[in-house]
Amino acid sequence: MMMLLLLLALPVQATQAVFAGGSFWVMEALFAGRSGVKSTETGWMKSGSRHLQRQVVRVEYDPHTLSYGELLTLYWAAVDTFDGEGQFCDRGAEFSPALYVQSSLQQKWAQQSRARLELESGRDVRVRILPVGTFVSAPARHQQYSWQHPLLYGGYRRMCGYPAGERFNLQALAGAPIATSEK
Repeated sequence: MMMLLLLLALPVQATQAVFAGGSFWVMEALFAGRSGVKSTETGWMKSGSRHLQRQVVRVEYDPHTLSYGELLTLYWAAVDTFDGEGQFCDRGAEFSPALYVQSSLQQKWAQQSRARLELESGRDVRVRILPVGTFVSAPARHQQYSWQHPLLYGGYRRMCGYPAGERFNLQALAGAPIATSEK
């Protein structure tokens, strides 16, 4: 009984997820500040033998508050799933979309959600699912860019063609009714 109480007293362990979807500024803004997200960090993921690196955001989250599936729902709504050559005005391998999985459970969720999108659309989804590689943190000037430079970030996002961030309400994406304050 004492061991059970000790286990219950331990802090909840956060889990990590890594997403590439064009600019790491946009990916970070998508996840940062959401309930259940403990931290975000922009950087580059190096993986594979071709020395490819993509701009990514590493998300540390509490799986008891926010599931990997919910993170995937946000991600799929924010990227052009049919463009494997970059995202919006950001072109090239560095900006190509990918999910970097860290466990067999993340692998399964990513594959199933991508397969569902392909069935629904009747098209090939061009987002790669890859094992996590070496993460290289971006310099401080790239961390929390949308909060440090809101006017520059907002202009960049609009000019580049990224979808408006306001539409990424997790409840709406999941099909749940949204509570309103109107009576």
